[in-house]
Amino acid sequence: MTDPNVAESPLLPSSVLDAFGVEGQAVRASEGMGTSFFVGNAVFKHVANEHQAQAVWCATVFDGLQVDGVRIPRPLSSRDGRYVVDGWAASEFVSGDTGPAGRWEQIMATSRALHKALLRIPCPGFIRQRVSPWATADRVAWDEVTIAPLEELRQPFERLNSIKQSIDHDPPQIIHADLAGNILFSDDLDPAVIDFSPSWRPAAYGDAIVVADGLVWYGGEESLIDLGGTTRDFLQLLVRALIFRLISFNELVRQKRLPYSDLEVGRFNSAIDRVVTRVTER
Repeated sequence: MTDPNVAESPLLPSSVLDAFGVEGQAVRASEGMGTSFFVGNAVFKHVANEHQAQAVWCATVFDGLQVDGVRIPRPLSSRDGRYVVDGWAASEFVSGDTGPAGRWEQIMATSRALHKALLRIPCPGFIRQRVSPWATADRVAWDEVTIAPLEELRQPFERLNSIKQSIDHDPPQIIHADLAGNILFSDDLDPAVIDFSPSWRPAAYGDAIVVADGLVWYGGEESLIDLGGTTRDFLQLLVRALIFRLISFNELVRQKRLPYSDLEVGRFNSAIDRVVTRVTER
């Protein structure tokens, strides 16, 4: 979902390129939030003040992370050792194309390999302090806060809550909570994980978010649910993942960062129909 505020995104200053020791023409990335630039073999991304602690933490984690069968773009540091300079972070460019459709098995394998590698990373302090539509939605999905959704979204929200049950799950760990559209594929190369969105939840919840995104936005067939998992507990993680995405949309609409869309709600309802059927069959 693209934020309409991208027109206000800043330009990459030459002083930042100098600080990182990078030379070349800056070209704005056409995808994402409009805040990233390609410069030679580097990618620069603007980081708002409230997200800089997260950006530095992500860089320290990814700088030494090794994941079997997965490419990890290495963060770049400035000449004086900083990961963020004047609101900009940088990493090495990795080649590949997004396109989750038809690659769900690879995406699931990538998710599981990544989360295995992240298993022993401790929870950073900023996770509990984040304020954003996605942070609010995550807490709602896990019953840590309550919210009254917009009238237009009340019915799908109530449908999901009506089938949500308590579950047994693995202990929380660092996960990537937005993998489906953030894996790059290239012939003869391992998949590459980009745009790390850290969350502190069970590893299988990362898989559940992949399935939810596939069902809602990427035309995933019902068999995608089976690829994620067929147990009662996984289905309950999937219910929470759909709540997470629905309330994220709710908050973006509420804050006027996205327009309300009947088409978007229809996609959610279609995904919910499939999950309701699976939950009620068990």
